[in-house]
Amino acid sequence: MSKVVTKNSIMSQLVALEQFLNRLKEDVEHAQYRRNQLVAQSIEDAVDELAAGFKNLARERLTKAHLNIKLAWLRANYARQLFDSETVEYELGEGNYLELTEEEPEFATAARVHFSYLESELKFMRSEIQSRMGKKK
Repeated sequence: MSKVVTKNSIMSQLVALEQFLNRLKEDVEHAQYRRNQLVAQSIEDAVDELAAGFKNLARERLTKAHLNIKLAWLRANYARQLFDSETVEYELGEGNYLELTEEEPEFATAARVHFSYLESELKFMRSEIQSRMGKKK
């Protein structure tokens, strides 16, 4: 069963989409790194679909307007996800969040000792479980 498409629902979806796109364009504009052409093209395509949706709403072609909204959301979400991925990549590449190139000797030694302890505990638990399972058989 498909949802009934009304003028009000189309209008509210178009407004929400427009707000989403405005926020995305603002975020992209304020980004401090190289612009991605694919993000820009996806935003442009979404804006075109949004404009077509408004035109179809004005002509009372609600089904076509609904299709425009779906396509615009698809393109806008793709642009947002791609932009967010690039932001994370930029932050991780430029910051010191997950830099695994340098190994601190103090940390490595402590980690080895700790993981060795955990491994011995797991082996003990495994043998304990196996011995109890053997008794129940």
